[in-house]
Amino acid sequence: MVAMDEARRPYGRDTRVEPLASSEAEIAQAIDRAYGHTLTLDGVLRELESLGEGGADLDRARDTESHPVVRLVNALLLDAVKRRASDIHFEPDGAFLRVRLRIDGALVQTLTFHKQYWAAVAQRLKILSGMNIADRLNPQDGRFSMTVAHRKVDFRASVMPTVHGENVVLRVLDRSATPLKLEQLGFANDSLNGLRRLALKPEGLMLVTGPTGSGKTTTLYALMDHISGPDLNIVTLEDPVEYDLPLLRQTQVREGARLGFADGIRAMLRQDPDVILVGEIRDADTASMALRAAMTGHQVYATLHANDTVAALPRLFDLGVTPSLMSGVLSGILAQRLARRLCPQCKREGTATPEECRLLGFEGHRAPTVWRAQGCEACGHLGYRGRAALTELLVITPEIDALLAQGAPWSQIRALAERQGLRNLAADGVRLVLSGTIDMTSLIRVVDVTRKMA
Repeated sequence: MVAMDEARRPYGRDTRVEPLASSEAEIAQAIDRAYGHTLTLDGVLRELESLGEGGADLDRARDTESHPVVRLVNALLLDAVKRRASDIHFEPDGAFLRVRLRIDGALVQTLTFHKQYWAAVAQRLKILSGMNIADRLNPQDGRFSMTVAHRKVDFRASVMPTVHGENVVLRVLDRSATPLKLEQLGFANDSLNGLRRLALKPEGLMLVTGPTGSGKTTTLYALMDHISGPDLNIVTLEDPVEYDLPLLRQTQVREGARLGFADGIRAMLRQDPDVILVGEIRDADTASMALRAAMTGHQVYATLHANDTVAALPRLFDLGVTPSLMSGVLSGILAQRLARRLCPQCKREGTATPEECRLLGFEGHRAPTVWRAQGCEACGHLGYRGRAALTELLVITPEIDALLAQGAPWSQIRALAERQGLRNLAADGVRLVLSGTIDMTSLIRVVDVTRKMA
């Protein structure tokens, strides 16, 4: 009845309103047809320009939601979500503001507009994020949630003062996205089978390493989905909780409330867990607690910032974990990167150049077939759509475990792992290039290919 009254209000109380049944998709299409022009970026910018400098003043707007600045922000967020962006960059530069989206790991410039509107746009973003709009001299962090393109989306905001004004970056977390299954990650069969075997172990510490944005959380969620069931108590400690997963007890880290990673693991050990997921091992206390949990009969999964699998070992050592302590507890380490996947609709076949032959290991041999980016409507004329995972899986075999117990040099551990079949990230990337999944440009962006030749 409230909706009926709202529909009547502009036309008078005696107006007859007849309700009709329709699907959600049909309603969304009707809204786009009727009001879509008000959300177009070009249309809102033209409206701002026609209003002059006063049009960018939020304080003068009586109906804030209909104000062009508010609609401009909404249109920018909508555009980012539709383009599958993971981050939105608002960058003041001279007389203009540049908007760039991180799509499939690469920044793409999508819009520029006059800097005179930036103060109002920044103010709107700070209001949404719960920040202090009067403070323009200090870094600030915030977050907000919106329904964008009929999807619940969370945004994490960061504001940094620069010489040209406040720089704002939004991290986009699509809550409606369905976490991938382990089989959908695109891992090579040997890596996939190795992960499945590691997941069968009743206890031990499994690490996933890589830089920010390399898909570590996605892999961990896929592993949790793979092992979850009504007979297991799986608890997680995350910062932030990116997706709600069934059958998991998920906890958000809150440093201000004394719920950091180390304290959280201590508390979780009293929750009768079978499996513990730790969002990130950042410090010595967290590393110590993760090892302790793995020693006491639990499966522990965690992420760690390290360049590759073997590099995770000295990283743990730097955090106070001795090699002898790792021995018998560490079960495996997965290193990964994400490279832009060639658009299957428009990629074109070619022959590797002499330099590409050298990097691919074909120097002195017949040049292999490689595929190159082109661009079409399906990929937004970028030539790429989606990302592919490059992986390096180190399984801690009894022989490697013995070297850890002896405190052997890291180089000796790597040499043994390679003799046992360890395929490094660069070699896995070459596999993807030769299969036409990615191109050399994408590979070189994420790994040092020269390591393959070492």
